[in-house]
Amino acid sequence: MYKKTRDIKTWSERMRKPMIEVYGEEYFAKLWAKWCDGMETVFNANNGNICSHLLKDIKCPTLILHGEKDPMVDNVHVSYLHTNIVNSRIHLYPEGKHNVHLRYPDDFNMQVEKFLL
Repeated sequence: MYKKTRDIKTWSERMRKPMIEVYGEEYFAKLWAKWCDGMETVFNANNGNICSHLLKDIKCPTLILHGEKDPMVDNVHVSYLHTNIVNSRIHLYPEGKHNVHLRYPDDFNMQVEKFLL
């Protein structure tokens, strides 16, 4: 997925615009390309295992927020994380995609606040 999204010009205006407003187009394009390259390097160096073997070591309560229509993160990751992180909780957004924090800011903030308190 990172390879498919490396060029921010292929993104929808709705997804690209908020990032450009924060970082500027040129800087964000470079920043995102470096992120994608870095993730590919880590993925290839570890035969696709980025850090799943470390999940069992997480001891603090963990909130997993996920948009069920996320094109970047498959739903299988949610159950895998929840199964392998002790004391984790899941909150799903049935119509959410990859940007649940932007699309559902009030609910997202409420879920995080409730979790932290």
